[in-house]
Amino acid sequence: MSQSSSNMVRALVLRELEAGKRDDGLWLQAMSESKMDSTKAQVRYLELRTQAMQGDVKGLLIKQIRGAVAQDTGVRLSNASLADYLSAKTLNK
Repeated sequence: MSQSSSNMVRALVLRELEAGKRDDGLWLQAMSESKMDSTKAQVRYLELRTQAMQGDVKGLLIKQIRGAVAQDTGVRLSNASLADYLSAKTLNK
């Protein structure tokens, strides 16, 4: 991800924390990795949540790109079929 998109994701994670939202599974992992030091766990949680959110964003982008490619391919196939139909119709004249 680009630097600006990474910064946006970090800002979203910060907003989640400010709103009192926390992924309990990631928090448990952060606490475990920091040997139950809550200050270190907060830093680790930010890293883990940012990574998770970046993965979610990448997944959504890939899904959108695949959908657009599939739609474009469908349009191309429809146009090709129309071109074949018109060319066959012209030959029959």
